[in-house]
Amino acid sequence: MNDRGLTPTDVRNVEFSTSSLLRRGYDEGEVDAFLDRVEATLRGADSVTARDVDEVTFSKPPLGRRGYNVDEVDAFLDQVVATLSTLDEATG
Repeated sequence: MNDRGLTPTDVRNVEFSTSSLLRRGYDEGEVDAFLDRVEATLRGADSVTARDVDEVTFSKPPLGRRGYNVDEVDAFLDQVVATLSTLDEATG
């Protein structure tokens, strides 16, 4: 992340640990698909807003499968909100 926020490369390269067996976490496919849209937005090819990020929800993975660590994903999404808010202010 630079002073202006996350870059498309930051979003593409982010990695999350998997959740524990007691907490199933977020469905990896859903998180990855949403972050693909965020990356595209930062490249100017989509229009995800900070509000979209605030309102996104992810399913739990199927029983027996672990998902992404919820706290790590949520912390990264906070960074995404900050970046998109800064971009909105700069272009708005």
